[in-house]
Amino acid sequence: MSFNRPGRELEAALEHAKTAGVDPEIMKTLTSSLEMFKKREEFTIDATSDHSETLAKIHHETFHHDWQGEYDRGNTPAVYRPVMFCGRLQGQLLKSLVSMQRAKRILEVGLFTGYGALSMAEALPVVVVVVVVVVLATAAVLTVVVVVVVVVVVVQLVVVLSSSGSGSSSSSTISSSRVVVVVVVVVVVVIEVVEVVTAAEEEICERLKALVEELAKDSHHAKKIRIEIGPALDTAKKMAEAGEKFDMIFLDGDKKDYIDLVKLAFEGNLLSEGGTVLVDNAYIHGAAYCPADNNTLAHDLQEAIVNIRPPVHRVRITTDSIY
Repeated sequence: MSFNRPGRELEAALEHAKTAGVDPEIMKTLTSSLEMFKKREEFTIDATSDHSETLAKIHHETFHHDWQGEYDRGNTPAVYRPVMFCGRLQGQLLKSLVSMQRAKRILEVGLFTGYGALSMAEALPVVVVVVVVVVLATAAVLTVVVVVVVVVVVVQLVVVLSSSGSGSSSSSTISSSRVVVVVVVVVVVVIEVVEVVTAAEEEICERLKALVEELAKDSHHAKKIRIEIGPALDTAKKMAEAGEKFDMIFLDGDKKDYIDLVKLAFEGNLLSEGGTVLVDNAYIHGAAYCPADNNTLAHDLQEAIVNIRPPVHRVRITTDSIY
């Protein structure tokens, strides 16, 4: 229940109650409520169609793979956790939605072990699923270096202005030259750092791509999947500019890109007429309905969807998964 906030809160309350001498009847109610959460989840999964042999292999590998070792060897940017993948229930839901939509082209933003992509591919006729792998580190580095550049420039300009006010014109010229030199050096360093980080991040994504392709190779549906490596929003924009359209778009990557990707889908003509956009983790772990969290992303995402013109048909599922 890691993505089920009420369930997590109930687990925490039960643990606290065990050490707080709570009335046995209250303990019984808390325990029973938690069991109902778990039994409902187990029942739902058991009542859902089983996954294919290849999906079962991916499921097993996701939970038994040495993700800590992958991180220690520099093969992943973080320690990946099995909870990150969609699982059988969501995979079968995706497959059903693709079938009902009669989709022929799908864009999935985000990639882990390829379970969701293959689930959708199994419901496709013969065309493609496009998976965009997000390069996270580059954007973070760019933000940092831009801040550094701004700070350096501002500091140097203050020095120049101070020198200009109290010194000769020649000393002012020297100070101005210093500013230029510093800015040029910083820009060169920024470019080098970004290139190095981008190359490293792309190499990591290539390894993940290779793992996904290896896990899916036994399925004849794997040939429908095309994996693109690059920043999600930039890659999606290039697709839109190239005239690519998708019958279904599944957002399951970096949450900060969701709003721009939703706008791109509808306003940038990335989504085909009559198409569907699916948004994973739209509740942002409860932030959508818990104002005390001070997380505006869920609210802003809702506003972005509500304000789409012409209005779209919206449905939310009461779990922190697809919207």
